[in-house]
Parts: sequence; structure tokens; C-alpha cells
Amino acid sequence: MMNASGRSIATLRRLCVALLLALALAGCASTQNGQQLAPPDSPVIVRFGGQTYTLADFEQRLQRDIGPGVADLVAQGQTREQIEQLANEANVRATIFDRLIQDLLLLDYARRNGIGADPSAVDAAVLPMFSPGGDGPLLAMTVRREQVAREQVVFEVIARNTRADMVNVRHILVADESAVNQVLADLAAGADFAALARERSQDTGSAAKGGELGWSPRGQFVPEFEETAFSAPLNTPTSVQSQFGWHVLEVLGREANRPFDSFEQLRSSSNAQAFYEQTFMPWYEELRRQAENSGMLEIAPGFDPNSVPLPFPAEGGAR
Repeated sequence: MMNASGRSIATLRRLCVALLLALALAGCASTQNGQQLAPPDSPVIVRFGGQTYTLADFEQRLQRDIGPGVADLVAQGQTREQIEQLANEANVRATIFDRLIQDLLLLDYARRNGIGADPSAVDAAVLPMFSPGGDGPLLAMTVRREQVAREQVVFEVIARNTRADMVNVRHILVADESAVNQVLADLAAGADFAALARERSQDTGSAAKGGELGWSPRGQFVPEFEETAFSAPLNTPTSVQSQFGWHVLEVLGREANRPFDSFEQLRSSSNAQAFYEQTFMPWYEELRRQAENSGMLEIAPGFDPNSVPLPFPAEGGAR
């Protein structure tokens, strides 16, 4: 079993992992009708375009992103010193500050490139969280809708700028070599691939779609299937055996460095972290470099995110 210290480290590391793959993005600093909610005398730490973000904004961001986690550690009996050490080891505050900057840049990129949220998808994510009635719930729902909309936009920008070698393939899964040879013979005689997939494929999920698996990145299939999918001639039914049985597969297209169609497609990919780090991060780092060189993005000289206090609970935060 994991001891208390191990659970504490895991808690903060989970926070960082969520941030790194944008699974817990929440948009930029808090505003209301375009006005900063931070105290007017709070030092400015970031200027982006015509907007300013203060130390108080960053403190609010820390509270939102890791405040509950810090409170959990305190409740487990961890001291402030222990929690500070864990946060420093995981580089939590710098990661959250970098996330804030990334949100600003990606939301600006989305505005400049006409990328917006899908209102129906926002409703589907938000409405089940609330029951009708009262101004309080209505205000909370409005705030949550704005947050989810920003998340969706950032996710979309990440997907469009994360790339992988992909293949568009359809297949028919059967039990043995005799059955696969019969499928090949029927196709050669003019049978419709989609109809045969619906009739004979043992992969019920793809069978309903005529055997189509859609665009898939490398690493998504078992080795035998993937090797054939990335090497077989296009539009030519080919057989291959895998641990699941015999497949007749047909490659409809292949594309190097293809952007992901959606964030969900990226998130569900076996090599999502590698694709994100190898293709999105270099693109993002260049986007940030250009923003800094042009003066659009300015970070206060000498500002160190790790110097900002952790969001300990007001009471019971020390032992």
C-alpha cells in the first residue's frame, strides 16, 4: 500500500500531469465584463496585447487549480514545509504559470483563426451539472459555460497543431484463413466491402460503420495490423493475421504529419503524450517566441512563480 508521503507526491504529480496534457485547462485570469477582478494595486506580472494580469490573478489561478489538492494534503496531516517541498519537487507553480501563458496565446490564436466553441457541446457538458431555479445557480452556470467554452477552444487549437503519421483504413475481422480467403474472393468478384463488413465482421463496433476505423495515428493498432496498414497498396484489399483473428483490410489513405481531427482523438491515442511533446510543443514554443519578440507578450522582469505562496487553507493549514 502507498504511504501518506507517497499519496502526497502522487496528488501533486497528478495535478501536473493534468496540466501537461491540457486535461484540466480552465482559461485565463478571472474577468468580469472585460474588467480585472484583482485588486487595483496588485503588481502586474504579465502584459498580453491590451490586457494585464496581476500577481493577484495568478494567486487566484493557484487557488483554483491546486487549492483543493493542498487542502487535501493538509487534511492528511502534511505540514506546510512538507507540502512546499513536494510542490517544489514537482515544479507545480511554474507549470501553472506556463499554463496561464499558454492559455492566453492559444485563445488569441483561436480568435485570429476563427476557431470557436460548439454551443451544443458546451450545453451537453454544462447543463447536467445544474438544476433550474434561482439567480445563484444561473450565475454559476453562466460562469461554467464560459469556462467550458474556453476549454473547448484551447483543446481544438491543441488538436489542430498536434500531428502524427496516420492511416485511414477499414477492415473485416473473421475467425480463420478459410473465411478471410472467401471474403477476398467475394471482393474480387465485385462484392461491396461495407456490405460484407456489416454481414461478416466479428468486430461489431466497426462492422456497423462498414468496417471503417477512420484516421488513426501510429501506435493505435496491434503490430501486425499496423505494419500492413502503413505499407499495403492503397485501395487494395489485403489479408493479415493478428491476435484477434484474420483481417481483410483496405487502406483508403495515408498521410504524414496529419493534424488530429479533435482533442478527443488525441487524448484517446496510445502515444498522445509523445505526439503532444514532439509536435505541439515545438509549434507552441515558436508561437510564444514570436509573441515575446514582437512585444505582444511581456512578463515582468525577475518574476518567479515559485516565490508565490501556495494556497494554504485559511484555517488548519499548519501543524
